[in-house]
Amino acid sequence: MTHNAIEEFSKIQRPVWPEAGTVVSIPIFLFYSHKGIVSDRWYGGKPMIISNSARSGGVREELWGVFAEGCVVTVDGNPSGLPHFEVLSRARSLIGTQYDLFRWNCEHFVAYAHGLKPQSAQVAITVAIAMLFVGLLATAR
Repeated sequence: MTHNAIEEFSKIQRPVWPEAGTVVSIPIFLFYSHKGIVSDRWYGGKPMIISNSARSGGVREELWGVFAEGCVVTVDGNPSGLPHFEVLSRARSLIGTQYDLFRWNCEHFVAYAHGLKPQSAQVAITVAIAMLFVGLLATAR
């Protein structure tokens, strides 16, 4: 193999990981996803992820594979444009806080870490669907 061929082969073999502070997600169910933030810490050749989950009971910094749970990880980007060190500082300041599906889930956590209003579109959609369903049931009677 020539030097250029070896260089090209090695480029193919190296995954390109998202930058620290980037929001990533995995699918959970239907349109639901679990979100986290790419860390600047690495383990086993992969970046770690800071996330807030029911599985861990709250905000934790965990291995990429633990976060992914065997799913394909989607890169969602940087919703705030804040520098990664600020996002990670805000995220790490929350390590140990407890998970709450309606008031403090992964979307709330990611939004806060990015300096945005902590809110969850997934919870809002679920509540809207539930209210619509209840309304339909009430009018059907």
